[in-house]
Amino acid sequence: MKFAKVLQQTLVEEDIPEEWVEAAIKYKSLKKCITKVVRELKFLGLEQNTLKFLLEDPNSEDGTKKIIEVDQHETLPNNPIIAEYTLTKSNDKSKPILPYLKITLNYDDDEYTDDHIHEVGLQLKHKIEMLLNNDDFADDDHEEPNTEQQVIEIKEEGDKLILSPQTTHSIPSRLGSPEPFELNNSKSLDKTITETKEPVPKQSKTNEIVIMLNSDTKFFQMLNKELESLDDLKSKEESNLISQVDSISHSVKSLSSPNVSLKKTDLYKWRELFKIYLDSEVYFKYNQTNSSASERNAEQIKKNLQEFVNRVTKSGITDQFKKKKSLAVFNQFISMNYHLLKVLQFQSINTEAFRKILKKFDKQTSLNVKNRFPKLINDDHVFFSGASLAQSICYIMQTSVLTLIPQLDDYTCPICTSVAFKPIKLSCGHVFCVRCLVKLKQQDKSNCPICRHENAVVKADSTNLDLKSMALMKTYFPLEVKEKLKERDKERYDEVVGKEKCIIM
Repeated sequence: MKFAKVLQQTLVEEDIPEEWVEAAIKYKSLKKCITKVVRELKFLGLEQNTLKFLLEDPNSEDGTKKIIEVDQHETLPNNPIIAEYTLTKSNDKSKPILPYLKITLNYDDDEYTDDHIHEVGLQLKHKIEMLLNNDDFADDDHEEPNTEQQVIEIKEEGDKLILSPQTTHSIPSRLGSPEPFELNNSKSLDKTITETKEPVPKQSKTNEIVIMLNSDTKFFQMLNKELESLDDLKSKEESNLISQVDSISHSVKSLSSPNVSLKKTDLYKWRELFKIYLDSEVYFKYNQTNSSASERNAEQIKKNLQEFVNRVTKSGITDQFKKKKSLAVFNQFISMNYHLLKVLQFQSINTEAFRKILKKFDKQTSLNVKNRFPKLINDDHVFFSGASLAQSICYIMQTSVLTLIPQLDDYTCPICTSVAFKPIKLSCGHVFCVRCLVKLKQQDKSNCPICRHENAVVKADSTNLDLKSMALMKTYFPLEVKEKLKERDKERYDEVVGKEKCIIM
């Protein structure tokens, strides 16, 4: 299936809002612009194969084609004529991207090794020489200059294309001047370029002509405008999602408050829900939200999100909420995730459209813009080049929602695997419950059991007690702490009395 149909089908099947569809890349319209660019190049005698010879060096030492870099101050092309396609952008964002095609003729050497390049080059050289020697461009004050640079612009006149020696575009001159080229005579030159005459005598060693195409300017202006619309949409949706996350955060904090009776709080239910969510790794691998390399694609996110919903449904947690509002907030949380997914799907399909339309432009024109255009506009648009929307939203969600309720895994003693109540932080940074460290000392084990830091266990004393973590455990893990204390008391009893039953005679 052609990509234009895939794009349209995706926008329909994923139920993309109409406002988003209006902001999407207009792939079909851009394709029509490319067709017009090809028509204008053919009008100049610059068919695709011709441009390949003129834009690339077929005689490189390693046998591969390379773009010929033409120095603006001293042009010494290897072919009889060379083309250089340039994209320029002003620091003023309100001004459009300006593309232009510079044709450089070299009169110094007519000896060429490749017959086909020789033929192509001389034919095009002949056409442009006729153009440059036309009376419309003649300047009585210039007799046999060493170099000459002129600008022409292709314009549409009805269904016909004409060449006009007048343009109001500001483009950099051969010597880097920012002043615009303006030629006063606007007489049509379309007949001149298509006529066949005998080659004219050489006027100068090097001649340059800058050709302003018409449709390529429209193509880049249209594409740039669509990127601006996508930037605005991304910013708007990001603000919307952040607002939803803040709302959910406020609600969850109230519904899971540890400062009320366990019979009136949904603390444990929300903790269980968030643990399932983290284990599902919907958008990223756990604790890797700062790495774009670990970000899931839209299809994987959709699959993971559905698996999360299925696991929650199967667990029956939502049926055990003590407060009715908890179910409403959970549904809001799910809705927010699906909305983020839709934004990511929209971003993904437009990123693909952007890549493919530039690839198509190059395929049909050989003007090599698929890498240069993105670099040129990289700092102006956040839709593609900015931070991943999934990264920014997931980071906010993780810091303001998921961390509201601490997970038991983060406060578990690695030895007994229960809550590390009365946590002792060793000099190496590892944390254990005091009971397990006492046992290690009784066994004459002095090094950290995790990293083997020397004498870390022996040196630990009352100053190593992590009071802040202990207070948090009492607040957020009351049942686990109660069970821990019960186990501790039982161990102490067994140590003192022994495991044999006491018999009263």
